[in-house]
Amino acid sequence: MDWISNLPNILLCQILSNLSTKDSVRTSALSKRWTHLWMDVPALELDSSNFPDDNDFWGFFDNFLEFSQGLGIKRFDLVYNVDEHIHEDFVERIDDVVKRGVCHLSILNELDVEEELVRMPLSLYSCRTLVSLNLYCVAFDAPGLALLSLPRLKTMHLEAVKYDGKWLLGAFISRCKVLEELTIVTDHGDGLEVVLVGSKSLKVFKLKSMRSEETEDECDPTILIDAPKLEFMSVFDYHSKKFIIDNIGPFAKVDIDLTFKVEDVDSFGAMIIDFLTKLSTVREMTISARTLEVIHDYYKWELLPQFANMSHLHASFPETSWKVLLTFLGCCPNLESLDLEFDSFPEPEEIKLSFVPQCFQSSLQFVGLRTPIRVEGTLSEMKLPILFLRNCKVMN
Repeated sequence: MDWISNLPNILLCQILSNLSTKDSVRTSALSKRWTHLWMDVPALELDSSNFPDDNDFWGFFDNFLEFSQGLGIKRFDLVYNVDEHIHEDFVERIDDVVKRGVCHLSILNELDVEEELVRMPLSLYSCRTLVSLNLYCVAFDAPGLALLSLPRLKTMHLEAVKYDGKWLLGAFISRCKVLEELTIVTDHGDGLEVVLVGSKSLKVFKLKSMRSEETEDECDPTILIDAPKLEFMSVFDYHSKKFIIDNIGPFAKVDIDLTFKVEDVDSFGAMIIDFLTKLSTVREMTISARTLEVIHDYYKWELLPQFANMSHLHASFPETSWKVLLTFLGCCPNLESLDLEFDSFPEPEEIKLSFVPQCFQSSLQFVGLRTPIRVEGTLSEMKLPILFLRNCKVMN
């Protein structure tokens, strides 16, 4: 420990910044030099549940802010679950953190507050130092477009956030000029109807729905994507009336678990063909069983687009869906790798080729077949791999 103690304070603080605040405080017992050193660390990690009561929590928070006056806070992580939430006091403290040049901000609100939401300070919407933002179960006010500016924000995770204005999230995204990674988790009562994901810099977009079974009939917000540099997109357990892709990066990788809640058949058909056409340039795709079923139903009306760039496909099936698989494979002429997950294998009499997909003849080199352990060996379990081996001309 002696050689560490001989290091300059700036290096010691850098070392302590890699520890949790709780462990950083413990170093104050090492020697007199370390007594107050933790207060010079440009990082603060707090969990209100680790304190005996609210007074101890707020007292510790206030002491840190007071003794570190003039010190920048590069990283601030807060898990918030107090007995009594006082809006003004909370906003004042978070505002202080933001104005100290915070770069990485994470606030996870665990309060069950319906009438009084945990809101963010207005300074957050124009923080020029913020690089990453992670928010859970808080509220966004509508500050006005003139105040929205996050010129350095690269990573943003927004889960169960409530928005004071239907346009707010889309406007917020558009003002993040260097945003590269965006995660949105929608929830019941978030106030969203339409989300415009318009970004010239976005590379990764993840979308998930957390709507409960009680709100099964409620649709998720309509999504419009205009992100020409997008390299990866994940959509999980999402149910929407509209999902519109205007632009994504060529050769992107996508993971799709999406269904559409549309009553008008003509509108449904047009939307599906547009959705699939905009995805037809992707390089890799993971697709859920229910999304495949939607595509197969649509196939009754129109021809599917060709996925000429796709080299890898991972697909899952909760039920016997051999015809669904063949339909989709017929649209992937250059497929090289295929991973299939079955809840149960198709019946032996169903395992036949009504046509031979082009990828069988020219490109498909690997096929992986997976079933749960509970699935017992059957004739189908032997017949399906034999079918691939006999018909895939270039399989290793």
